[in-house]
Amino acid sequence: MKKRIIILTAVLVFICSFSTTWAEPNITSPSAILMDAKTGRILYEKESEVQRFPASTTKIMTAILCIEQGNLNDIVTIGTNPPLIEKGSSQIYLIPGEQLTLEQLLYAMMLESANDAAVAIAEHISGSVEEFAKLMNKRARELGALNTNFVNPNGLHDDTHVTTAKDMALIAKHAMTLPKFREVVSTLKYTIPATNKQPERNYITNTNKLLWQTYKKYSYEYAIGIKTGYTTKAKHNLVAGALKDGMELISVVMNENSTNSDANMYTNTIALFEYGFNNFTSRKLLTKDQIVTTITIPDSDEKLNLLAAEDFYFTMSENETSKIESNITLLDNISKPISKGQVLGYISYSIDGEEIYKVNLLSAEELLLPEKKSVPVLKWFFRLFIAYIVWRTIVVTSRYIRKKKKKKKKTSSCTLYG
Repeated sequence: MKKRIIILTAVLVFICSFSTTWAEPNITSPSAILMDAKTGRILYEKESEVQRFPASTTKIMTAILCIEQGNLNDIVTIGTNPPLIEKGSSQIYLIPGEQLTLEQLLYAMMLESANDAAVAIAEHISGSVEEFAKLMNKRARELGALNTNFVNPNGLHDDTHVTTAKDMALIAKHAMTLPKFREVVSTLKYTIPATNKQPERNYITNTNKLLWQTYKKYSYEYAIGIKTGYTTKAKHNLVAGALKDGMELISVVMNENSTNSDANMYTNTIALFEYGFNNFTSRKLLTKDQIVTTITIPDSDEKLNLLAAEDFYFTMSENETSKIESNITLLDNISKPISKGQVLGYISYSIDGEEIYKVNLLSAEELLLPEKKSVPVLKWFFRLFIAYIVWRTIVVTSRYIRKKKKKKKKTSSCTLYG
């Protein structure tokens, strides 16, 4: 009896632990998403395509354009707009005519969430906030954020300034591929040296409490950035990144307005990360330049290795491992000449018949057409010359023989009648 109780208890513990591990997190935020940063695979979502106000998470896109379009060493002279930022909002109180580097403005915007720094960046890159907003929306569409409309670089409220949790995850996914962006959003404190107008600013502090080390109530050991956001109408928003054992995740929570909403924004984010790290693993299925298959060139005995064009990682749950299938598709009418690195097909991966990704297959080497045997020019010239000599000899000899026969015939005629 005692033995049965022990076995039953062990089974119940196993079942409970399994259920706990696989239970989806209880997220109070109206919109949320958890995305694998390498593949873009969505691991959890809740109303992720509902348009909401992003507040200062908007600055992720502003930072992308600052890094991609600007020179961080540029000296930026502050115009007249930054000091007119909404009173009481986050800012570093820039003064018209003050000069800072673009890099200093970037840190002020992403750590201190300075709205005036965001406007200064926009004016430096595009000349005006309006033109910069056009650039923001163009870049958003390029990144697949199709339900987004930005009207300013900082996220201060406008009824038409909207995005979705999914779009923000896609934008953040790209941002985290930029080394400078990763460096900035993981920085805790930053100092702007004295400028031509103001003394040193040594108070620039990251607003993302997941990174805080002294106040650890909401800190998360695997956190690597990214950006908080809040306005009265947008409520609490957080786009965050975490890295553990080579697996990188991006989470977004939006419109958090429950009791103690600031705290819930962080606890929801941590719950999303824990769900992802506990239930999924990132596996490398292909390595760039790995030999995937070997083909025989049609109408030939030649073999050719086909290589993977890129690394391919896939984030999967334990029960999906055995379900992954791969299939190689070659282009029609493969024939020489073939250049090294030429795309000759692809390998696709699928789960339950649904394609999840495909990687191009490249030729490992160059294959040329067989060389035609050619006779050197001098040999052709020599052969033609010999042929000409032979022909001339035949012609001259033939004429000589005809002339001699004609002369002999004439001599014979004279003898007969003489």
